[in-house]
Amino acid sequence: MLTEKIERSKKIIAAALEQAKGAMVTFSGGKDSLVLLHLIRTVQGGKIAIPVLNIDTGVEFPEIYRFIDKMQRLWGFNLVRENNIGAIPPEEIGRDQVQCCCQLKTVPLKRALEKYLVSHLFTAIRRDEHPARAGEDYISPRENHIRVQPLLHFTREDIWAYIRLHHLPYCSLYDRGYVSLGCRPCTSPAGPGEAERYGRAAAKERAMPDLRQLGYF
Repeated sequence: MLTEKIERSKKIIAAALEQAKGAMVTFSGGKDSLVLLHLIRTVQGGKIAIPVLNIDTGVEFPEIYRFIDKMQRLWGFNLVRENNIGAIPPEEIGRDQVQCCCQLKTVPLKRALEKYLVSHLFTAIRRDEHPARAGEDYISPRENHIRVQPLLHFTREDIWAYIRLHHLPYCSLYDRGYVSLGCRPCTSPAGPGEAERYGRAAAKERAMPDLRQLGYF
């Protein structure tokens, strides 16, 4: 049941926050990271007391930028934006999707981990979202930090049920046929009944195991 899944996630979050010397949570503006933010806010008594990290590729949808800013104003969290804009020439963005992800997402993520002395990084990945994430653990030690992944047992349906349950706002792109939000050049709407990541760039999806080895979510 959803209530049991929520309680499991809250226990994972609370235990990790208690152990963390430097915690940070990622927020992409998507539905999953929205739910994770709300769960952390609930565990922390109605506020988000840890920094919220957004990796800005410079080519996100305008709706995503607006939604992130909206949530920052609404919930009052400390929003930290990191980027590596300029690493890929504008005319080359989207051509080599794996290289784009490495330079525009993984590089600034690693920089943020070092800059802010992050011991525990909370992310909103789910096991059912991609085969490369299916074998993940809730607590996943990495080279210089620990990944905390409290939503692994949630499904896409659970995420939307949680959003409805708590009457949470969400990015308007979901109402226009987008089911998984990524960068503008490499994301498109999906048709009815399509897989969740159908609208994502195929080359990047195939390379997900390699990207995750390099530090991608």
